[in-house]
Amino acid sequence: MVKRKTATRTISNAGRLQATRVVAGIKAIGLAPTESSVEADGLLDMQYDRTIATFQVQPKTFELVVDGEARKYTPDVKYVRATGVIGFREFKDASQPLPPDEVRKLEAAARRFNDEGYDFDIVNSAELRRGYRMANLRLLKRYAQWPTSERLRAQVHDFLRQPGRHTLGCLRDLVGLAALGGLYRMLWDQAVGVDLVAAPLCSATPVWSLEA
Repeated sequence: MVKRKTATRTISNAGRLQATRVVAGIKAIGLAPTESSVEADGLLDMQYDRTIATFQVQPKTFELVVDGEARKYTPDVKYVRATGVIGFREFKDASQPLPPDEVRKLEAAARRFNDEGYDFDIVNSAELRRGYRMANLRLLKRYAQWPTSERLRAQVHDFLRQPGRHTLGCLRDLVGLAALGGLYRMLWDQAVGVDLVAAPLCSATPVWSLEA
């Protein structure tokens, strides 16, 4: 049995079909264990999101009033945006309708967080898993801390400023085998635009400059 401790409780894989994963990322405060593949995908999405500076899994348990009764609620994650805005997020499996009691609890959580000036959102698996997006993000995540150079970045952006349609294959040929890791780091950093949804990343994948 595997156990992982968050700020509020200990997560384990003791239950039937219960899976525990730790999502590594420089944005995470402390360990980032998850109890489902939806949560794991959600945290990967947050690591890719340039507007989010840090996040913490199950950071705090809140007291809510639901249908006149006191209830405890622990959001899946707390995040801080680069702007300083603080928010809380819940990840849900789109294939499983939420029970009415759960809906009312989340509505009570949304009211409390909004009244206190925090953001609150619910992200479902269908949003996260559009097309090939998560498979492509898992590939790019391998290069999230790969070293890259100003020379490489300048070379890529100079090429993308040229007129015409550009593809990932063109960039691979441009930078050469030795710099492929740095190129994929640029895709992860969103220094280069790329379609993650339509198809698995390949030579034919369109790319474009994100410079103003």
